[in-house]
Amino acid sequence: MTLTFKCEHCHKKVSAPDSVGGKRGKCPFCKESMYIPIPVSEDEILDLVPLDEEEEQNRQKLVDQLRQQDRDLIAQTGGGDPVPLREREDLSSEDLHHFVINYCIDMAAGNLERAHKHAGELKEFGKLGVEAVKYFQIVQGAEPALAEIPPPVVQGFLKDLMDRLQ
Repeated sequence: MTLTFKCEHCHKKVSAPDSVGGKRGKCPFCKESMYIPIPVSEDEILDLVPLDEEEEQNRQKLVDQLRQQDRDLIAQTGGGDPVPLREREDLSSEDLHHFVINYCIDMAAGNLERAHKHAGELKEFGKLGVEAVKYFQIVQGAEPALAEIPPPVVQGFLKDLMDRLQ
């Protein structure tokens, strides 16, 4: 019997004998190492429960009601499309806080391109971007998204970011 599956790297369709299932092999297309799935026997396939049409209709009605409530609430609060940051007149350094956090997270994860992108976006705000980093240096300890990164490392990232902005 032959296994047919997709390569986890190039996503091309690959065939292999079922005797190699559960092992690693090289994709014939991209040559990357990949896991070859274990074949599933007919005994292991579960029968699906028939769909209850009435229950499905009730669920869909509830979803539609919730969506309508969302639309009504947005209309009541005057919510529309949010104004882009660059067009806001009341922009403060706190509004740029997420650029600083994302920069630190991406640096810690080794996503340097994304981190530099965040720095570039922050730099577009000029003096306000610098103020955002300074503000963040003060409140940094209260940011749960950075709890896994040691504080000295975060401080190093912030110093690097400040150098990029000036």
